[in-house]
Amino acid sequence: MSTIEVTGPADGTVTVRAQGAPEAAHLAAALAGATGSAPTVLLDLTAVDHFTTEAVAALIPHLQGAGCRVIVTASAAVEGKFTRLGLGGLVAPSTESRT
Repeated sequence: MSTIEVTGPADGTVTVRAQGAPEAAHLAAALAGATGSAPTVLLDLTAVDHFTTEAVAALIPHLQGAGCRVIVTASAAVEGKFTRLGLGGLVAPSTESRT
């Protein structure tokens, strides 16, 4: 069973949370809708247990051309798919301290 849940915007952020093995087209549609309603989107794929490389590739235009900041967290399996497509930086956010 797969689910995709979209919550927000709260504090300028929309969260798109998926679990199971969501269809790429459904996840891309949810992400496209979310990027139009907030400057920051959190894409939580930590509960996704199966995702094809082709499904990750279908998300790339939404991740790179959204016109907003997309922060991705992913399970190890999904993170590996992003990394194989040269997008490891999308799933490894850095923390920067400013004084």
